[in-house]
Amino acid sequence: MAEAVIIAMFLMLLIILQVREQKKIKLVAKSSWIKKSISVILSITLTTVFWSNNLADQIKLIAFAVLIFMFGFMKEGVSEDHLIKLGVLTGDFHAFKKIQIEALSNHAQFVSFYKSKNSRLSLVFDTPKEELISYFEKMNLQDLLVIGEEIDDERR
Repeated sequence: MAEAVIIAMFLMLLIILQVREQKKIKLVAKSSWIKKSISVILSITLTTVFWSNNLADQIKLIAFAVLIFMFGFMKEGVSEDHLIKLGVLTGDFHAFKKIQIEALSNHAQFVSFYKSKNSRLSLVFDTPKEELISYFEKMNLQDLLVIGEEIDDERR
């Protein structure tokens, strides 16, 4: 039982930290109704399928289902000095090697934050490209910015 309570407390602490971070968001990323729908369906399905009569298992299951539900509805975006995304505890802009902004066909912007060659975090913004560029330039990140597609010399 103590294990279930500790697990639930740590998962709720993660949710509280993420909700506090959301208050710092300056530019909000576009959210997907598919992500929201899947999180609702998955949390309900998990709770229904794995429900047991053991109270400790119920506590762990409910905490996990709440975490999945919150994942679908939490906002993501950028603050004054870092990236805010669920599961990213330190998203300092200066930790990224490059920030790439690509225009999508629906007037949205696809922004990728590269930590290394094969590791990146991506968000979609409804914000105009010029506004995103000026936002990152205000943060003194113009050296990291890549506008549009970039041909990687290593892949040629």
